[in-house]
Amino acid sequence: MFAVPEFALAKKGPQSFGKGKATIYIFGVSQMLTDSVVYITNINQVDSIDLERKTKFLPFRSEFSLQLKEYMEGQLALNHQTTCVFYASSRKKLSKRFYKIKKRYLDDPDKKIVMVDERYFTFKHPLDAAVN
Repeated sequence: MFAVPEFALAKKGPQSFGKGKATIYIFGVSQMLTDSVVYITNINQVDSIDLERKTKFLPFRSEFSLQLKEYMEGQLALNHQTTCVFYASSRKKLSKRFYKIKKRYLDDPDKKIVMVDERYFTFKHPLDAAVN
């Protein structure tokens, strides 16, 4: 029979994320799946976010996607948009992905790309966005 310390049986609680020290780069893509228009944001820099250590996942990634979805629905009156965000800790690495995705839509004659104007939409740290 084994003796197992009680703290070893305790499950880890949900990890909470606050402000980090790193900078990430992020852009988003939004489209209605039945429409030929694809909306793409420019690459934005977001400060004070650290990627998860082991997985390199972006905390708040669903909140970033929701920011774009709310902008599309609220400001542009485009409902039923599917949004996706792409991120990296290096602008150079993300630029490669940005141009690869953009090229995919440019090569499709049935798709039209519309760039989202930076003057009206940029990604914000979710903790800052909640305050405003």
